Amino acid sequence: MQKQKTKFIFLSVIFLFTSIILLQGCKDDTVTSPEAPATVDTTGLVRLGKADAIGARANVILYLDEPLHTGYNKVYALLYDSLTGAVIKDAHVIPALTDHTLGGPVESAPEEANSKGLFPFAVVFLSPQAVDHWNIKIGVHNHGATGEPYGTATFGGLLISDYTGKFVQKDLPGGPTIYLSYINPKSPVVGMNNFEFLINSTMDTLNFRTDTSYAISLKPVLLSSGLTSTGNVNPVPAGELRHYTGKVNLPASGNWRINMYMTKTGFSDSTYFDIGF
Repeated sequence: MQKQKTKFIFLSVIFLFTSIILLQGCKDDTVTSPEAPATVDTTGLVRLGKADAIGARANVILYLDEPLHTGYNKVYALLYDSLTGAVIKDAHVIPALTDHTLGGPVESAPEEANSKGLFPFAVVFLSPQAVDHWNIKIGVHNHGATGEPYGTATFGGLLISDYTGKFVQKDLPGGPTIYLSYINPKSPVVGMNNFEFLINSTMDTLNFRTDTSYAISLKPVLLSSGLTSTGNVNPVPAGELRHYTGKVNLPASGNWRINMYMTKTGFSDSTYFDIGF
C-alpha cells in the first residue's frame, strides 16, 4: 500500500512539473509574437503582408498605395519589436527585389521612420506575375535592440498586374536596357497636371541605376480626335530621387497619349505613356 502511495505521489509531481513547462512555453510564445501596434496611422494604405526579419528581433508589415503592378510602386514598411511590440523608428531598412537570378530597381528607405512611424521606399517590377517568382526582401538593421542585430524578411506569393500604357522597356542597340515608369498624375484633371516618371537602366538585369542622361520633349495627343495640346513643360530630372518632372496640359477628358521624344548625344528615340480620365 505504501509503495503504491509513493508511486502516485511521484507521478503527480511529474504531471505538475510538465504542466508548468507547457504553460510557460505558451506564455513565452505570446510575448515573442505580439500583434502589430494600433498606434500607427495606415489610413488609405493597402496591407500587403507581414513577415519576421529573422535575427533582427523585428517584425515587418508592408503597406501599399495601391495593388502591385509593373513599373513604379510606393511601399511603406512598419517595423515593431518582436519581443515588446514597440514600434521601431530607428533602423536601416534595405529593400531588394529578386526574381530567380534577376533583380529590379529600388529606391532606398530613410534611416528613420516618417512622422507616421513608417519607412517609405519604392520598387520597380519589370514584369507581371500570377505565380511565385518575384519576392520583396527587407533587410533590417535594428538600431534599437542590444547589439543592433540584422535580419531579413521575405515577402513572396505576390500578384503583380500589367500596368498597361504606363511602363516601357527599351533595349538600346549596343547599350543598356532602359525602363520608363509612370508615376504622376494618378488622377488627371482637365488642364495642367504635374507629370512625373522615372528612368532606370541596366546592363545585366542585376545592377540598376537611375538614368538622367536624356532630354525629353512632350507632345500629348487626344486619341479620339488627334487634338494636340500646347503649354506643356518638358520634364527634367529633379529632387533627391532624380525623377523626371514637368507639366502636361490635358484640355479635354478622354484617352491621351503622352508622346515623349528622347535625345542625347548620338541618340534619339521616342516612346509614350497612355492616360485616360
